[in-house]
Amino acid sequence: MSEVLLSLKNVTMKFGGVTALSELNLEVRKGEILALIGPNGAGKTTVFNVVTGVYKVTSGTITFDEAEITTQKRFQITKMGIARTFQNIRLWGDMTTLENVITATDVHKKSGLLGALFGMPRARREERENRSRALEILKFIGIDEYADRLAKNLPYGVQRRLEIYRDWE
Repeated sequence: MSEVLLSLKNVTMKFGGVTALSELNLEVRKGEILALIGPNGAGKTTVFNVVTGVYKVTSGTITFDEAEITTQKRFQITKMGIARTFQNIRLWGDMTTLENVITATDVHKKSGLLGALFGMPRARREERENRSRALEILKFIGIDEYADRLAKNLPYGVQRRLEIYRDWE
């Protein structure tokens, strides 16, 4: 048997008086490809949302690659390699691939709006660092050749990868 990669143990998710998941137990092993199927309202989306950190479980534990992620923040879970996409891709279509990733790295800036407006040294340095980091990310995921293309003009699969890794930073 292969090693367990993702484990949900007794996961319960309640929204007020509504229980969306009740003591769910699920294991995904390395190399497995599984499907989560069920009727509307069965809790499929809730499972994805608790695994990716969108929702914090009411009770139970989630582990990924032997590390408990139940209380991890969403960006930390993404950095570990777990992400989700949506049926409708959520990118800034009129920005380039590189600009989409740079925008995601902007949350770490310390220079602020005034520093950027006046081109202060710290702001310029952070801009160079963010651009460099964004290019590293694009290269790592194999889409650096699309750096200067508008996101709306990218092939579908490239848009999906960009969407996932844009939030990785």
